[in-house]
Amino acid sequence: MWPLSSLALTVALSVALTAALPPPRPATPALHPIIANGSSVAVPYMGEAFLFCSVAEPTRQVQWRDPSNVPLPAWSPTASRYHLGSGKHLPHAYLLFRDFRQEHEGVYTCVARGGAGQEGRASVTLTLARPSVPRP
Repeated sequence: MWPLSSLALTVALSVALTAALPPPRPATPALHPIIANGSSVAVPYMGEAFLFCSVAEPTRQVQWRDPSNVPLPAWSPTASRYHLGSGKHLPHAYLLFRDFRQEHEGVYTCVARGGAGQEGRASVTLTLARPSVPRP
């Protein structure tokens, strides 16, 4: 058995060391983008598509990326696919297609970035809608 003075010293050192440690840092919360259109959208040939991604958490940037993970360009008069609203500090971004064609098919990703290196992603698969053939 330990002498009483040794036990008191051990407890005192343990309490002093615990009090000197900094409090644990909270885990960085992840961002959770939500694509309002769901996870899969079929678009008619030469049709238009309008996808919306929003983030409830504070963000620095929300951005759409193409199937090659390249950021989509902003609007221009000649672009057949582009993004809107992905400026800094906006909690949402739009992805628009006009004249949708087979080469536009693929998985598009909404990427949200926050402070301290936070990042969240959500994806949607865009496919060309196959025309239905009426049955006789």
